[in-house]
Order: sequence, then C-alpha cells, then structure tokens
Amino acid sequence: MRKKKNIEEELNEFLKKWDVDKMIAFLADVIPLIELYDVDEKNNWLRDLVGKENELNVRVIRTIYLISRLAEFHGADICGVKINFKDLWKRLENCLKEE
Repeated sequence: MRKKKNIEEELNEFLKKWDVDKMIAFLADVIPLIELYDVDEKNNWLRDLVGKENELNVRVIRTIYLISRLAEFHGADICGVKINFKDLWKRLENCLKEE
C-alpha cells in the first residue's frame, strides 16, 4: 500500500509533470482566448476590426478554433492532472482555509 503524499510532495510531483515549458506553452494558447473577450464598449477591438455585424460570428468561430487548439495541444496534460492529482485544487483550498 502506498503512503499518502502530503501536499508539498504532491505539489513537487505536479511541478515535475507540469514544468515551466508546459506552462508557457499552455499560457501562449490560453491568452488569445482571454484577449478575445477582454473588450469593453469603448475599446472593442474585434468590432472595430470586423464590424458590428460580423463581431459575434467571428468571436464564436475564433472561440471554437482556440478551444479546439487547447484540447489538441494540452488535453492529454490536463487529463493527466485530473487523473494523477484528483481534487488537488480542493486540498489546496483547504490548506488556505487552515491558515
């Protein structure tokens, strides 16, 4: 039977699997999705670029494209996190509550 890992051991194991290079690649693919929705009425770069009548269609198609890329390039890694580090986020939240 395996000894249960403490949170520090689990975090170190996570960082071995999800290293800086993976994080940079993931962020490079996530940031365009965030930027796609980072607009306001005064500074709507997408509407200014494609026109109001095309804005929604372009945003939806671009969202599908970006999510598809995320799934293709990072899906296996994210799935690995879910399998190998199930509920890690909950344990981290509990650690924060205890402090």
